Amino acid sequence: MEKYIKELVKNKSVIFVGNSVEIMAHKNKDFIDSHDIVVKFGRALEATEEQEESLGSKCDIWITGQFRSHAFKKKMEEFKPGGKFEKTTILINRSRGNFKVKEFVIEKHICEELIKYGYKQMYTDKEIIDTMKVYDMDVLTSKQRPSTGFLAIAWFIEKIKTYKSLSIIGFDFFAKSTVTRRVGHNKKTGKEEISAHDPHSWHLPIYARPHSAHSHHLEEQFVSWLARTGQLTWHILSDLSEKKIKYTGWAKNMPMVICSPERTKYYKKRIKAT
Repeated sequence: MEKYIKELVKNKSVIFVGNSVEIMAHKNKDFIDSHDIVVKFGRALEATEEQEESLGSKCDIWITGQFRSHAFKKKMEEFKPGGKFEKTTILINRSRGNFKVKEFVIEKHICEELIKYGYKQMYTDKEIIDTMKVYDMDVLTSKQRPSTGFLAIAWFIEKIKTYKSLSIIGFDFFAKSTVTRRVGHNKKTGKEEISAHDPHSWHLPIYARPHSAHSHHLEEQFVSWLARTGQLTWHILSDLSEKKIKYTGWAKNMPMVICSPERTKYYKKRIKAT
């Protein structure tokens, strides 16, 4: 798999498009699409033409974890010959919240359509555990976990290296958020739920926990070091200070997703394993 990606990006300009809530305040389509390889994450696969004015329309590599893999089912027709994502490569990051689950099988956590289509897995469990130990994070005991974007950057820096240039945009490591909290219907309880904290991602997920699942200081420090040492170019949209971004309705037509690992059918197994 690493060999395939090395050939795909060899001598090409690569840009990672993050899901910062601030990215919707900027129109970067032409700049993003000017790169040879555009990498996107999670629900960016579902972006409308209007949203693509900020995110770009290209998607050469799509990286997802189990919680966002459902986006493939919604767009699977576009992965067929002649479709928009016909040549898009799919990479999956192993869920960082299930390391203690015995006999974890990722195929039980992602949609069947994606399994049939095919994907390439990035880090193994041991590789994630060992990689995060370098940054003084024990993922087996920590309440936080590395974000998909962070792991993707680390994976390209550590394992790929064949690209001509590597850039990132739409990454502020959760500094910006919006006060708009969407309400979602919990099918299990029959109740409406509002996000427990202000969303940091442009697709406005509904958080069941009142705190971030990621260590933004650790991730920001690492990427800042990569930028200072010339290993990547970080296109910062404004600054990295904590601010509220005005919501202008950019996600009004997107289905809502409640983000809580406790809602998965494997939650009880994880608790028992710990």
